[in-house]
Amino acid sequence: MEDIFFTHETSFISGSGDAVRFECIAERVATFLVGCDDYTIEVGTDSQTSDVTKYVTAIVVHRRGRGGIFFYFTLVCKRMPHLRDRIYMETSLSIGCAVELLESFLDCGMMYDISIHCDVGPNGRTRELIREITGYVTASGFDCKVKPEGTTACMVADRFSK
Repeated sequence: MEDIFFTHETSFISGSGDAVRFECIAERVATFLVGCDDYTIEVGTDSQTSDVTKYVTAIVVHRRGRGGIFFYFTLVCKRMPHLRDRIYMETSLSIGCAVELLESFLDCGMMYDISIHCDVGPNGRTRELIREITGYVTASGFDCKVKPEGTTACMVADRFSK
């Protein structure tokens, strides 16, 4: 797998279509969450394969009962035909993004919990990967959600990976 790191210069797209440098996301999240104690911050990645493999990593910030914001990043790589390899790459991208996001929060003097949403679930071909993927995520220090609870990967990132 390739080493992919989200740098301060990495350009994400916001839900409203604006280009946002990764370094600005922490500030936008903090502004969005002012005065809110009931929130979730989720990172998930989905992929689609044709002649290339397109990965979309999404950051979703949800204020329960009060809406949310999201940002996504697209990476196009050589075709990766094997599902297991794609799932591991998706998970690695999500973990890498979450680690960098946590560091950005800390640089701004903030601390938020982040969960990783993985595109694996009890139905379909990915069910055999659930234990190892959830183990990989939790060993990295994050809470892991899988389908159907892992909505960031299977719904938000999926929407922009097609």
